[in-house]
Parts: sequence; C-alpha cells; structure tokens
Amino acid sequence: MIRILLVLISAFSLPAFVYANDAESALTLGANASQPVAATKNNAASQVKAAAPTQRSQSSTGNRQQSTVLVDKIVAYVNKRIITQNELEKQIAQTRESLQQRGITNTNYNDLRTRVLDQLILLQIQLDLAARGGIKTTDAEVNDAINNLEKAQGITDQQMRAKLAKQGMSYDDFRQQLNDQITADKLKQREVDARVVVNDDEVTRILNSETYKNRIDYRLSDIVISIPEQATQDAVAKREALANQVYAQLKQGQSFEQLAIKYSSAPNALNGGDLGWKSNSSLPPIVLDPVAQTPQGGVTPVIKMPVGFFIFKVTGVKQHGMPQIVKQYHVRHILIKVNELTSDEEAHQKINSIRDQLMKDNGNTAKQNKDFIDLAKRYSEDTSSIKGGDIGWVSKGDTVPQFEQAMLKTPVGQISEPVRSPFGWHLLEVTETRDSNLANDKEKAEIRQELREMKAQMLYTEWVRNLREMAYVKLNDN
Repeated sequence: MIRILLVLISAFSLPAFVYANDAESALTLGANASQPVAATKNNAASQVKAAAPTQRSQSSTGNRQQSTVLVDKIVAYVNKRIITQNELEKQIAQTRESLQQRGITNTNYNDLRTRVLDQLILLQIQLDLAARGGIKTTDAEVNDAINNLEKAQGITDQQMRAKLAKQGMSYDDFRQQLNDQITADKLKQREVDARVVVNDDEVTRILNSETYKNRIDYRLSDIVISIPEQATQDAVAKREALANQVYAQLKQGQSFEQLAIKYSSAPNALNGGDLGWKSNSSLPPIVLDPVAQTPQGGVTPVIKMPVGFFIFKVTGVKQHGMPQIVKQYHVRHILIKVNELTSDEEAHQKINSIRDQLMKDNGNTAKQNKDFIDLAKRYSEDTSSIKGGDIGWVSKGDTVPQFEQAMLKTPVGQISEPVRSPFGWHLLEVTETRDSNLANDKEKAEIRQELREMKAQMLYTEWVRNLREMAYVKLNDN
C-alpha cells in the first residue's frame, strides 16, 4: 500500500479490514516504531548538530573523569519530517523478528537497514501527503482496529498489552503505528484504488477465454528493480544489468527472500516479495507466459515492464476452486467528500443533517424513498448522484472495508449511521438482497476482483516510485 507493523502482524494477525485490496501485499508496507517528529529544515539542521555525542568533564577527588551523553541521531530528512536512529533500530529489530518467524533467517544487517529505512521514508512521505490532503485517523478508528485484533486472536486487552511489553513495545507506540498505517492506507485507497477501473468488456472477455476455462492459481513472489520515470538509456541499461545479476544469483541457489530484501524496490520487499495467490486469468500475458512455463519453486527470467524489471518465483500451484453462491446487496448512498475545501468535521455535520431529514420520514417508506433520491441528487458528491445514489448490486469485496462493514450490518430498508471512509462521510441504505446461485455471477465477481487487485498493484508500484522521486529526501551519513 505500504503500510510495517511486521512483528505485530505476525504475532497478532492484524485483520484485513485495516488494509485495502491485496491484504497480503498491503501488510508489507512500512510503519515506523514511533512517529518521527515533524521539524522544519532549520530545526532539523539544529538537531543534527545536537545529534553528535557530547562530553562533559567532571572532577572527582582530584581526578578528571569523562561522562558521555548520547543524543539520538537523525538518519534521514523527509520533506519537513525526520527519522532518527532510535526509530530505525526499533523497526529493524521488529522486522528481523518477524522475518525469523516466517523462516527467513541470517538476513544481512546492512541489507535490512537499507530496506527498512526505505520503507520508513516512504511512510513519512505518505503521512506528509495525507496531512496536506486532510486525511486523518481518529482514536475511535484505532480502537476499532485494536478490538478487531483482540477478537481475531481471542485475547483480552490486558493480554495484548502483556505481549506488547514482552516484545519491548509500549502501548502508545503500538497505537501510533496503527494510526500511521491506517492513515497511509486511506491515502492509498484515495490516490490508487479509486483510480482503478475494471469494465464489463474486460470481465466478459476473460470469462469467455480458453485461459479461464482452464484456470490455475499461482502463489507468486516478485523482485522489482525499478526504473526512474525519466531514466536515460544508460540508467535503464544499468538497472537491467542489476536485474540480470540478481537472476544469476537466484539460479546459483541463493535465497529469493533474502535477495528481495536486498534488491527489490517493491513495497512487499520486507515480506520476501510475497504477492499471494494470483489466477492465470488475471495475469497479463507478459507475466503469465513465463510463469506458466516455470515449475513450482522456480523463478522466471527477467521481465521488462514500464515501471521496472521483474523476476517472479512460483511458490505454489493449484487448480481453481469450485464456484460458490454469492450474497449481493442492492445499495444506494449519499457521499459528502472530505478534501481541502471541506474539513472532516464539516462533512460529518452535513451528513448528519441529511440523515436527520431522512429520519423525519421514518415509517413512511414511500416518502423516505423519494426524499433519499432527491437528497442524493442535491447533495451527494458521488457519480451515482444522478441515479439518486443507486450504485446497483454489490458483493463483498467490491467496496472499501468501512463501507462494506456498514452495508453488511445495516438492515434492509433502514438508513445507516454516518460511515467514514477514505472518500468522506456516507449514508447508505440496502434496499434489497439476493443469493445468486448462478456460477456466472460468482465467476464475474472473482474476475473483476482479481483484475482490480492486479491493476491496483501495478499502479501502486508506479505511484510509490513517483512519490519517492518527487519528495525531498536527504540521508545523513555522518
């Protein structure tokens, strides 16, 4: 996403609702151990001067003794934010423990430090962009995430705090990591996921293809050697040479996970490059053809794509599962966006006002239906406003998690409480539900979701690359 909470995720299995689309990929994104302090360049510069160890002379019984006072060192400037050595070391320790739990051991410290620092820099860039865009995470959202985490693990709040203490993490640091991660994910959903479009023609074309009739799922990992957006031919050639060097090391038997940590610029590098399961029907031909020819446990040759050079490892192969019945929800909604012109509080007040108007008609179904359509056309900032807020039939996985949770728990024919999503504040109503026992419906939903995930993943890789290139980043090597 981003985007790392690595140890905590491994230990507590953070639920997928915190992240969008590809949960396995999203879980690899970086989150620092504690929020770096915002600082102006002048303030940051003064902190660097203070970062070097200082000495005080003290006299005792005639002998001069030296005592050293260590001050936390700044390791990177990111726009107007900083990352300190203490934060970096904490995250390295968490990441190393998480990798060991996944069976990835003996990771080179310098390789790990480079990759963790890259992820912390990316997180700070995202948090800075989120702050400028008015994206915030409330204490209530963090509390919900923690409650879901505890429920998923079947532990109490006291037991969770005890586990954190055992890992050397304070509860405040844990909450801050969750806050940062949720904020970064909201940004990803707004800047990346919202731009992904899957049209019906794409779905139908795949549904009728021979590839889909002979579906195979692949568990994939990747190593990405990115290409700068305006790279010269010489720069591209050097990146290609590096990718070929990595491929040669893989063919010599070196660990894919270790080389992903060392070389990959993808957000999932610290997860060993794991991408999860991907259907052959959702993979573009440039990737599917070499993957299909690669045995389980093998690696593909280097594949050149617009954003970089890719190497894939096939870690698993299985036939596609049997179709299942899908429950669908006919939904309409009203959206008030949160942006530079409308604050979160203003949008919340407006959506509450609209709900108050609708609740005056409670019990009068016909009037409430008419008023909902009129209010959606008048106030909703979603494209569905021209249809009275009607977004049609929706299945699980089609919408962002916050909207989906409200959709699932709101009784048919009732107006939901205000719902906060990365796009703003919603009111929604489920007008009817249906159980679709047609395999075709289930297959179309799966194809659409797989295409969405693949497009989002490629777009996210490009977005992350561009974020880093546009940001002010200076490493402090002193």
